[in-house]
Amino acid sequence: MKRIKRLVIVGGGTAGWIAASWFARRWGKIFEVVVIDKSAPERVGVGEATLLSFPNVMKQMGYKPTDWIKEIDATLKSGILFPGWGVEDQTIWHPFSFTSVGDSKTPLYDMWQSFQDEYDIKKISPMYNSSLANRIETEYTHDSYAFQIDCGKLVNFLQKNTIPYLKEYIQSDVVDIYRDGNADDITRSNIKELVLDDGSKITGDLFIDCTGWKQMLIGQRNVDCSDRLFINAALAAKVDYKDPKEQHPYTACPAQEHGWIWKIPTRYRIGTGYCFNQDVNDPEEVAQAFSDQWDGRIKPKDMRLLDWKPQYSKNFWDGNVISIGLSAGFIEPLESTGLAMMIRGVEYLDESIYGGSWNKKTDPAFYNEKMRSSFETAVDYVSMHYSYCRRKGKFWDFVRSKYKKTSSQLYYEEMIQDPEAQTPQTGKTGSFFDGSNWQVWLLQLMTDKINSKEYWKKDDSCIPRFRNFVNNTLPANQGNSVPHGEYISHIYTLK
Repeated sequence: MKRIKRLVIVGGGTAGWIAASWFARRWGKIFEVVVIDKSAPERVGVGEATLLSFPNVMKQMGYKPTDWIKEIDATLKSGILFPGWGVEDQTIWHPFSFTSVGDSKTPLYDMWQSFQDEYDIKKISPMYNSSLANRIETEYTHDSYAFQIDCGKLVNFLQKNTIPYLKEYIQSDVVDIYRDGNADDITRSNIKELVLDDGSKITGDLFIDCTGWKQMLIGQRNVDCSDRLFINAALAAKVDYKDPKEQHPYTACPAQEHGWIWKIPTRYRIGTGYCFNQDVNDPEEVAQAFSDQWDGRIKPKDMRLLDWKPQYSKNFWDGNVISIGLSAGFIEPLESTGLAMMIRGVEYLDESIYGGSWNKKTDPAFYNEKMRSSFETAVDYVSMHYSYCRRKGKFWDFVRSKYKKTSSQLYYEEMIQDPEAQTPQTGKTGSFFDGSNWQVWLLQLMTDKINSKEYWKKDDSCIPRFRNFVNNTLPANQGNSVPHGEYISHIYTLK
């Protein structure tokens, strides 16, 4: 075992301040935490959609909801709406809430498969109708809603509330890195010290690389996912509200001719971006289409071009260096995995160094496998969204020429189409997306006839419970809902 006396975090973006807040506020009395930020930090803050785990992560760092909801311009998120995916006139709904029916716990969507000619799958999905009406079902806000936030303001909030817990906060550029000369696999990336632009030297026991796509500490040794993912650029911008209805309690990701757009309504403005492949479509052409889609409310000059290669690190933890955030990898903005993957890296590292020590022979290997699994399952799930595409345009032609179903997709499609099998509702350990996520997406996307499920018919309680859920429970929940704007205004007043 190796004791940690000093943890050094390089990079002060979203990943850097999440890591700093987590370790300094939780472990600051056990080991020192040092943050080295750029001499001139950049804050993008165009809007970020979170997953359900976000409130608990903030709680783990010692923050109450009333501490941060107002500070980071948060709004509620019940799911993601995907207009135009597959075909232009189709809309897919990905909810955050799932349920089962009857004493045998039959999944809701297995039941739906036997009643698909009678019910619209979206309209029987929890919180769909209320969300499209811009309403919040207050009974479920504690476990079925995530948040849409201004990521720049999140960074400012974490920085303000973390600096008092740090041993040092240094605003400087790292100009040189001295490493051990040992070529052994376990220690080949061991950092001895960092040299800053004023000549000062920083030592530590563990170093967290949050330098983004530069991967300054961990090095650029990556797994390329371009064979399964098709987006490598985005034009990002902010849009002022024109209509209160635009502040809806869900994230919208409409498919477009050149790719797709995200629309994340935070408290005072909408974070938006047009995702595309810059090897297929000209950024200037995309910028004009993006402006047109917003009826000229944003101009090409207001947009910021972000580009990347969809990839993840071959070794997230190498020697005494751990990469977290964009330095660990990035696939694409679809399904809000960016922030979630940063948090996952911090949580796994916390498990590995719990109590302030680590085993150099076992902990890095275990950490690497868990992070690799998280990325691989996310890549498979995001890739699935591009299957069964019949849209027109150079980008979608490119997707069709490259697309191959993954083994995960083939497995879930087989389970969905088996009349005698319950579709698995749990997934691989470490995955953000379990069987219920796969099922609800594929049922709306697949072009083949969806088979009826027969296995559940042995349970006599299923049909009356299903009917009661659709005809009574769902309408009652909507009746107890309140307007999203009203609910947000209320929670902003809480202290």
